[in-house]
Amino acid sequence: MRAKRLFDVALALVGGLIALPFMVLIALAIKLDSPGPTIFAQTRVGLGGQPFTIYKFRKFPHRMGNRGAGVTVVNDARMTRLGRFLERSKFDELPQLWNILKS
Repeated sequence: MRAKRLFDVALALVGGLIALPFMVLIALAIKLDSPGPTIFAQTRVGLGGQPFTIYKFRKFPHRMGNRGAGVTVVNDARMTRLGRFLERSKFDELPQLWNILKS
């Protein structure tokens, strides 16, 4: 394993373990705030054109479909109450630690 990869995995493991209790609380809060899954997954194109799946805490109501803008904008009216907090704090990004570990 290359040194950079080893460093990335070690940091993701430590960060993930530290953030785990907080992530459980966020997932519970999302479930209480609105129905649907707690994690949003989407396939995107990454380095070298390779598809990968991103994981984020869900900020929008489940089954939004194609309603509204294709991108999230500041103070997006479609967001849930908790989603607005997650967007501002960037805590919605915490599940992406999984991508570091699985790649």
